[in-house]
Amino acid sequence: MEFKYYDVLSSLVVGYVLLVIGMYAFQIEYNSDYTVAYLAMAFLCGYLINAVSSLLEPVYYFTIGGKPSNRLLNDGTEKHGKFYHFFIPRNTGIRKVRFYETTAVRKLLLEGIENENPKEDRLFGRAMRAVNGNQDSRVPDFNAHYALSRTILTTVLISATLVIYTNPSNWQSYLSIVLILICWNRYKERAYYYAREVLNEYLKKHKE
Repeated sequence: MEFKYYDVLSSLVVGYVLLVIGMYAFQIEYNSDYTVAYLAMAFLCGYLINAVSSLLEPVYYFTIGGKPSNRLLNDGTEKHGKFYHFFIPRNTGIRKVRFYETTAVRKLLLEGIENENPKEDRLFGRAMRAVNGNQDSRVPDFNAHYALSRTILTTVLISATLVIYTNPSNWQSYLSIVLILICWNRYKERAYYYAREVLNEYLKKHKE
């Protein structure tokens, strides 16, 4: 069976990390005679982590203030009024990931849609369908990076829970909370990078 780089990173690596941390937490001694079995268990753990990550995605979106694609496509007109952005430049996103073309991309995405107020999910889905077939775009790479960051966040979250649960009296166990925050912030950035790349690629395609 041939593994692609994403399969190795998202399944074997994170699965092996969780397996080792689980063995440490429950004081199970590592046995080198079972290396092949450990690899199989690691892949299974990684597969399950990917499944859990997908289930937790709505929760992660809630913790970062909403779905990035929705926020990048929301021009704030409903909240601030039509003339608000006449004086203040329109931008959406977070501090490290800004998107200034919300009005332009919304105008393009709304073409041919009968519904006057379609949901942002529908607009972003239209943009995704338009750019996913482009072999020269960076969208697949950004999507893989986002999925990997989501998987790593879930791995660290589960691992930290195991370590704290099995060693509640050890103050060093609570240092894992710092790792959770670091991975959560990276996940947030990757989510916005991916959404922005899809919209930028959509604009680029229409300009061409």
